[in-house]
Amino acid sequence: MKTLMVTDPQMCTECEACINACKKTYGTARARKTDSIPIFCMHCHPDKAPCRRICPNGAIEIINDGDGETLIVNEENCILCKLCAIACPIGIIAFDKEKKSAEKCTLCLESDNLIPACVEACKDNVLNVFSIEDLQELKDDGNLTEELQEAIKTFKSKSD
Repeated sequence: MKTLMVTDPQMCTECEACINACKKTYGTARARKTDSIPIFCMHCHPDKAPCRRICPNGAIEIINDGDGETLIVNEENCILCKLCAIACPIGIIAFDKEKKSAEKCTLCLESDNLIPACVEACKDNVLNVFSIEDLQELKDDGNLTEELQEAIKTFKSKSD
């Protein structure tokens, strides 16, 4: 089951709990703050992701997590050329100087937690994770906010 993180920017209080939780979990924040809200990896379609397509060493790999395909950074193959960060449409690729590798959000796929650290840390309910099936069900029931409708539209355009 493919998941999608949805952010409600109108509810964000700029507390940065999500960014701090990510940094605490991974040593490097895999999200960053804009003028008012945090931004996260858009989880582009694996075949179309600019970061993966430009990587000269194939360090950004597609893995099948059982629920769908996800992009991860293979630290052993990363040569820290930073081309992935240049190609990323939102500039969200982070770099861990100790590991000498790029890092990107995986929705905490590599942890045992079902809920990503950032979502769990957000006490204002700004961040939520939905399966595509859940979003479709909400859409069919007519219970979608404008933000969720936009998230579905964006996800579908990336999948095409």
